[in-house]
Amino acid sequence: MGEGGRGLLIPREKQKKTPYGDRLLLDNVQGFIKPGTLGALMGSSGAGKTTLLDVLAQRKTEGTIHGSVLVDSRPLPVSFQRSAGYVEQMDVHELLSTVREALEFSALLRQNREIPREEKLRYIDTIVKLLQLEDLEHTLIGRPGAGLSVEQRKRLTIGIELVAKPSILIFLDEPTSGLDGQAANNTVRFLRKLAEVGQAVLVTIYQPSADLFAQFDTLLLLAKGGKTVYFGDIGHYTRTVKKYFADHGAPCPREANPAEHMIEVVSGSLSKGKDWNQVWLNSPEHEKITQELDTLIAEAAAKPPGTVDDGHQFAAPMWEQVKLVTHRMNISLFRNTEYINNKLILYILLSLYNGFSFWSIGNSVSDLQQRLFTVFSFLSVAPGLISQLQPIFIDRRNVYETREKKSKTYHWVPFVTSLIVSELPYLVVCGVLYFVCWYWTAGLPNDTKWAGSTFFVAIFYEMLYTGIGQSIAAYAPSATFASLVNPLVITTLVSFCGVFVPYSQITAFWRYWLYYLDPFNYLFGAFLTFTTFSVDITCERGELAVFNPPTNETCGNYLSTYQQGMGRGTNLLNPGATENCEVCRYTTGQDYLRTLNLDEEYYGWRNAGLVVLWAGVFYALVFLMMKLRTKATKRASA
Repeated sequence: MGEGGRGLLIPREKQKKTPYGDRLLLDNVQGFIKPGTLGALMGSSGAGKTTLLDVLAQRKTEGTIHGSVLVDSRPLPVSFQRSAGYVEQMDVHELLSTVREALEFSALLRQNREIPREEKLRYIDTIVKLLQLEDLEHTLIGRPGAGLSVEQRKRLTIGIELVAKPSILIFLDEPTSGLDGQAANNTVRFLRKLAEVGQAVLVTIYQPSADLFAQFDTLLLLAKGGKTVYFGDIGHYTRTVKKYFADHGAPCPREANPAEHMIEVVSGSLSKGKDWNQVWLNSPEHEKITQELDTLIAEAAAKPPGTVDDGHQFAAPMWEQVKLVTHRMNISLFRNTEYINNKLILYILLSLYNGFSFWSIGNSVSDLQQRLFTVFSFLSVAPGLISQLQPIFIDRRNVYETREKKSKTYHWVPFVTSLIVSELPYLVVCGVLYFVCWYWTAGLPNDTKWAGSTFFVAIFYEMLYTGIGQSIAAYAPSATFASLVNPLVITTLVSFCGVFVPYSQITAFWRYWLYYLDPFNYLFGAFLTFTTFSVDITCERGELAVFNPPTNETCGNYLSTYQQGMGRGTNLLNPGATENCEVCRYTTGQDYLRTLNLDEEYYGWRNAGLVVLWAGVFYALVFLMMKLRTKATKRASA
C-alpha cells in the first residue's frame, strides 16, 4: 500500500504455519486487496482466519511460512509492521493511561520521525473527533467494568492504529466481537468511511448480520484447513457471492443470512460432503482472479512504488523511545496508588517492627547475635516486595508483547529500561524510610562513618532485590510461575550466605563456589561490618569465663601464650589477679566477625562494592531475559 492506501497487498502461493509437526494451517491462499476497499475474511472456527491475518501482518513467531506477501509487487519494506495498522481482537491497553495519553503515545512513536511533534499532536485531534472520543479524552482506560466500556475500548484500539497514520493497510481481527448490534453497526460504518477515503481495510469477521455483511466489498472465505472456497467481490446487496454459490448447487434462501448460509455450506450441515475448495479451484471465478492477480503484479511492478521506505524498523530514534516509554511508565506507576501505598506501609511497618523488636541493642556477647538477627530481619522485606512488583512487570510485558512489540512501536530495550528507571525514585524513598525507622531504634552505631556506610548498602540492597525480582519476571510465563520460583531463589541465597550455616560448616561442594557467587554473602558481610566492627564488647557476668591460674601466677602471665594464638581477640579483664581470672570471649566486634569470615574492616567496603556490582548484574540479567523472550517474526520464504 502506498500513502493514503495507494498500492496493493498480495499474498501469493501458500502460507503455512507448522509449530506442531507438519500440521498445515493455511493451504494455497491467494488474493489481493485494493485501495479504497473493505475486505472481509470469513470462515468457520479453526479455518485459519486469524492465522492468515497474522501472516499478512508479519506477526507470526513460530512455524514455517511459504509463499510471498507483496506490497506494490515488491517485498515488504523494513517499516511494514509499523506502517500497517493492526487492531487486535482483545483490546489490550495500559490501564492507567488516559485515552489522550494512549493516542499520543502511539502517534509520537509510530508516525514518521520527520514529521514535527506539533503536527503529530494536531492529527490526534482529528482522530479524536472522527471516533467521537472528545468526552473521553481525559478518562483513564481502566479495566472493563471499571473504566471504558467494551465499545469505547474498541474505538480506542482503532484510534491507536489510526493516529499512527498507517500508509499500507489496516487489519482488524473480529472488531465486532463482544459488541452489541448497535455498536457493531457503528464500528463497521466507521470502517466503511475509512475505505471510502482510499484506505485499504481487511477484517476478519465471524457470522455478521446481513446488513453488516453487505457493507463489505470483497470476501475471502476459508474452510477448515485454511483452504480457499471463495475470493472475489460480494456485489451489491451480496448478489455476486450468492450467485456463485447458487451456480454450484447451494442457493441462499431469501430469509437466510448470506454470511451464515455460506459458513454452513462450506463447513457445516449443508456441505453434503462436497469439497468446496476443489469447486473453487475448478471454477471460472478462480481462473479469472488468478489472471487478475498476475496482471496486477505486472502493472504494479512497472510503476514506481506507492510508498517510500525510510529504512527504519522503528519510527522514533532509540533515545526518543526511551524517553517516551519511561515517561509513560513513570505516570502509570505514580497513578498506581495501591502499589505505592502497600509498598510504603510494608517498609515502615517491617522496619519499625524490626527496630523495636531489637530495641537499643547493647554491647554484650549475646547482643552480637542480636545484631546479626536484626540485620537478617532487615533483609526479610525482599520476598514480599518481589512478589508485589512482579505482577506489575508481567502486566506491562503482556501489553508490550501483545500489541506494541508486534506493531514495532518501540524496541524491547526502552521497555526494560523504563521498568527499571521508573522504580528507582520509589526505591530511594522507601530505602530512606526503611533505614531511618530501623537503624536508630535498634541502637546501631551513631558515627557518621558507620551509619552512612550502612545507608549506602541499604539503598543498593533495594536495587539488588528489585533486579532479582524483575529478572525472574522478565522470563516467567506468568506471575504464578514467578511466585513459585521466588522461594527457590531466595532460600538458596539465604542458605549459602554464611549466616545460617557458618562458612567453615558449609558442605565443601557448595563452599568453594556457591558461597562466593551468593550476593547475600556480600550483603550480610557489608551490613555486619558496618554495624558491628567497631563495637567494644562488654561481657555480662554470666558470659565471663572464670577460673583460677596456677599458684603464684597471674592471670595475664598464665594466658599470655593463649591470647597470642588461639585466644587472639579474647579480653582478660583482670590480668594482675592471681585467682578468679575473668575472660570475655571477645574484645571488639572485629573479633566476633572473624568467626563469620570477616577478618578486616576493609571487607565492609569491599563487600559493599560487590553488592553494587551484583545489583548491576541482575539489572543486566533483566535485559538478557527479555532478549531471550523476544522472538523475531516469521517472514514468508519462497
